[in-house]
This record gives sequence, structure tokens and C-alpha cells, in this order.
Amino acid sequence: MPKPKRPRLMMVAGEASGDLHGGALAAALLTRNPALRIIGFGGAAMRRAGVEIKFDIAHLGIVGIFELLFHLKAILSAYKMARSLLASGIDLLILIDYPDFNLRLAQAAKRIGIPVVYYISPQVWAWRTGRVRKIARCVDRMLVIFPFERPLYEAAGVPCDFVGHPLLDEPRPGVERRVYLQSKGLNPEGVTVALLPGSRNREIVMHLPVMLAAMEQLAQTLPGLQLLVPVAPSLSMERVRQVAGPRTLPIQWVEGELYEVLGSADAAVVKSGTATLQVALAGVPMVVIYKLSAITHWIARRLVRLNAIGLVNIVAGERVAPELIQSEASADRIRAEVAHLLQDAVARDIMKQGLQRVASRLGSSGAARRAADAICAMLPAKRGLA
Repeated sequence: MPKPKRPRLMMVAGEASGDLHGGALAAALLTRNPALRIIGFGGAAMRRAGVEIKFDIAHLGIVGIFELLFHLKAILSAYKMARSLLASGIDLLILIDYPDFNLRLAQAAKRIGIPVVYYISPQVWAWRTGRVRKIARCVDRMLVIFPFERPLYEAAGVPCDFVGHPLLDEPRPGVERRVYLQSKGLNPEGVTVALLPGSRNREIVMHLPVMLAAMEQLAQTLPGLQLLVPVAPSLSMERVRQVAGPRTLPIQWVEGELYEVLGSADAAVVKSGTATLQVALAGVPMVVIYKLSAITHWIARRLVRLNAIGLVNIVAGERVAPELIQSEASADRIRAEVAHLLQDAVARDIMKQGLQRVASRLGSSGAARRAADAICAMLPAKRGLA
């Protein structure tokens, strides 16, 4: 009697955050069904979880319109390989974020009859809303991480599950503030601000110098101010410190340890993005900033249809944290907003209450497990696989 066929899944992530989410999802899938064989595009996290990596995504994490042009050859090569893998016999295609690449791949999969699941939605609620119609034609099921996304897809006829946000599964170690600051050579009683300038080199160049300049201004009226800067694993510590240049303030540059840093901070200055939700989960009052090249900002203003850009404010449905965008993200404005948070207890408490509302709207832990359940349920329905 022939052996039962092992379900063969293909998972495609295009950047570091997608690799992390893909790793958690792959681990949950293989826990639920160890017979699965998962191949795909990813990095270290997906490889550790048991995915057979056919293409390493180190060269696909691209930000900005013009950066894309310089990586076009690598992207086209990756797409050609992905099409070839689809043709080799795949029972289900799992796509994670990275929409410009993944939606094209979804179309290719549908043309040859491979069902498609999309985990972590393109930001159709922010810009290029017409993509919802395209998704409806080529995606069998959306697994979304924000509650406001589900009605958008259901209105377009796309089967959709809200599985909760993967950030809720990140370990958030308890930290005793005094002990942590002392371990970093800082004053355990000192006013401490965390700076989160981003996880890509371009973001560091755009945000870190102005953040530091603002803090140097603030230190003139707030003696004893000290800084913690968690450096993302995707960045070179040497490069980050080079961009920062010589500074007079007490600064500790920390590799990783994001939640330890946030647990020791009185306030944070944060580049707009997922990090604003991490700060919200830690309950730290924040100022959100974002700077782009002039031409990219000009284009974005004509494409984006949102009253806020910070995810913390988008999830809240209101302006919980101040946002300073482009020219508004000046050292003087950042200094003023941080000073307000540090000196006004009422403003701090109001923001903390708003951050608690944001955390409650992200669902509950177990996003990868719920996504894995939805995916495994599709296998017998679509391919007769157990």
C-alpha cells in the first residue's frame, strides 16, 4: 500500500519581519501536523522552524521607490524561482505581507489551481485600496492581524479571519527598572528616554540624528537626562554609532532587549511603524516621528488616505500619541513634545489609558496558532489532504 502523500506547502516572506512571523507560523503548523513539508522564501527564523529555504530573502528587504530599481534584478530572479517552485507541485501557497511581490505570485498560483492563503494583509486601508479587488480574485483566505481589516475584506467577498497580532506572542520579560539602568551604567534615578529610530539603515540616517539633537536640547532644561537606544538585529552597531556621531549625553546602545529598554524608560521617541505598537504594549508614553526623502514624501502624500500614520493611532481610531511628520519632525518640536510628556502627569496618564485601549484591540496571544488552524483546515477542503 503506497504511503499517504505528505502535504507540501510553500511559504513566502520578503523581509525580516515576515521571516519572524513565518517562523512562528511554520512552527505552529508543524506542531499541529508534523507530516507537513514546508518549502519557501525566508530567512533564519523560518529555517529554524523547519522550513526548507529555497531562496534567502536577505536581499529583498527594500524600502522606498528608488531603492526598488537598484534591486530589480534580484527581485526578478526570485520571482522566476518562485514560479518554478509552484510548478513543481504545491498543495497550498502561504504568503506573508510583501504585497507587490506576493500578489503577483498569488495570481500565478491561481492560474494553475493552487489555493492561496495570505497572512498579514497589505495595507489596503492606507493606500491603493483598489488592491482589495485584486486580492478577491487571487486569494482564497485572508488571515489579518488588525480587527478593522476584516470588514474591508468581507465587504469585497474575501473569506477572512482576524487571528490577533503576532506581537502579543513576543516575550516581554519583566524588568526591575533600577537594576536594569544600573546594569547599563546609567543613573537608576535618572529621567530616561528610549529612542527607536528604525530597523533599516536609511531610517537610522533619517531619524537618529534629529532624535539625538532634540534630546541634547532637552538636557539643557532637564539635567540628568539619559538615553537608551535599542539597536535592531538587522543593523550594524558600528554603523548606528557612526551615524549618531559624538554626543555629550549619557547614552547606552543596546543590542536587542527592546522590552527591557521600554520597561526602564519614562518616555520614547519612535519611528512610525510596528515599533509604535511594541511601545504601546509596554505602556510607555511616546512621540511618533517619520521622515522621508522629499520626493518620496511628495508621492506618499498623494497616495496615502489616512488621517494618521502611526499604527498606534490607526488602531486606536484616534490621536493617542503625537505625530511629527517630515518638516514637523524637527529637533525643537520633538524636544517640546517629549518635555510635555515628562512634565505633565495628566497628559501622561491620558496617553497611558489610550495605550491600554490599543493593546486591548490587538486581540489575544496565539496569532500563529490560530493562523495554523485556519490553514490546516483548508487542506482537506481543497486537496483532500489530512
